[in-house]
Amino acid sequence: MSAPDPKPGFFSRRKVRLVIARVLVAIGVVLAVIAIITGRMGLLVAAIVTVGVGAAFGPARIRR
Repeated sequence: MSAPDPKPGFFSRRKVRLVIARVLVAIGVVLAVIAIITGRMGLLVAAIVTVGVGAAFGPARIRR
């Protein structure tokens, strides 16, 4: 007999990942605006990375 499928983890749920993705993208956009206004290139790089991580959490990455 095979064991039943394990229950999916908290972060593998679609709604949780979608909320996290939206929050990360929003934070990245805010950081990018602040970086452009103040002229800090390091903050702009951090904003781009944050938006990229948010995009990686997005619904296109969820596979079943």
